[in-house]
Amino acid sequence: MNMLRLSDHEHASLLTEELGSSSDDFIIAREVGPGVSRTATAYNHVGDAYTRYADGESAEGVLAPANRFARSDGIVWEALCTAIDELHKAGVSTIRILDAGCGPGIWTKKIAEYARRNGLAVAVVGFDISRTQLDLARSQAAELFSRYPNDAKSTLEFLEHDLEKPLPWENGYFHIVLCNYAVLNHIAESLLPRAIAEICRVASVRVMATMRAVGSPASACIIGMEHVREYRNDPSCGQLSLVLKDGSQHRLPFNMYSAQAIEGFFAAHSSIVDIRALDVFVSRFAADENWNASLLAGMPDRLAVVQRLKEMEDTLCRLPGWVDHGTHILVVVQPKSVKDEDQSECPAGSEHDRVVTSFQEFLKCQAT
Repeated sequence: MNMLRLSDHEHASLLTEELGSSSDDFIIAREVGPGVSRTATAYNHVGDAYTRYADGESAEGVLAPANRFARSDGIVWEALCTAIDELHKAGVSTIRILDAGCGPGIWTKKIAEYARRNGLAVAVVGFDISRTQLDLARSQAAELFSRYPNDAKSTLEFLEHDLEKPLPWENGYFHIVLCNYAVLNHIAESLLPRAIAEICRVASVRVMATMRAVGSPASACIIGMEHVREYRNDPSCGQLSLVLKDGSQHRLPFNMYSAQAIEGFFAAHSSIVDIRALDVFVSRFAADENWNASLLAGMPDRLAVVQRLKEMEDTLCRLPGWVDHGTHILVVVQPKSVKDEDQSECPAGSEHDRVVTSFQEFLKCQAT
């Protein structure tokens, strides 16, 4: 079977750099862009430590057992694979997927591996604001290509881009757009509706996004909390301040949203397929390999307890009063066609103005 090849991107102005040995194994593509934001600076600083935080100490893939987000990842992964499989069954020759805020390329690599196992052709594009994370993504892809040098079934590409700016692809260019975890939380609140409109615009079949919920536990976003000396999230100004144990200080834009707000943002440009909490209970009761895993392994009926928690979460995860207390909220939508969508800005008094978009508004709504 043929496998993967990285190509330069035809829809952006790119600087290309060929890497590898004597063969033309792959082409690495990078957009030349201005300035570095506070968000990019933070993710550049932590580098591969973000991979270990997001994907477990083993950093072996989306479903790594040590990953504290393994169950949430599994739910998102199942939704993604279902959409890919449906496109394949419908006869789509090459499935185009955008990973908006791809970070170190964990998901792009898994998609490529899934395509190979199932004989699919996929063209995956990942973009991120952090050059360091993009370098890690390219390294992940290079390792994958080295294992399957003669396989040309699929392509992976990476470029530097800020989601607060318009996307450089035509309407409906991608079948699926994935925007995982805190990517949309880092967007300035005033620019979030436009960013969501853009990821819906360039998708034709599905958009899948996960966002930190208003009731989520504390997070440093860029690295595990064990590496944090001080932290403070200020919802009133949408800012997360961190002092890491290495002495570095970071201030990132960060806004948390209720399910009502998320649904409102997406409903203007899509039909909601599903919206649910991710990880209401499970990670709170998970074993930690560096703390208590060996003790919990012998606990009577522990597996039954964990299974019961999963069942409870599946029952409650879409209910008001529970959905906002997940670690993340997953929203799956079907984008509206361009002819059905009003491309104008939402006027004053529109649905976007009525939904809950801040922590303070959320608390007021709960009190009334």
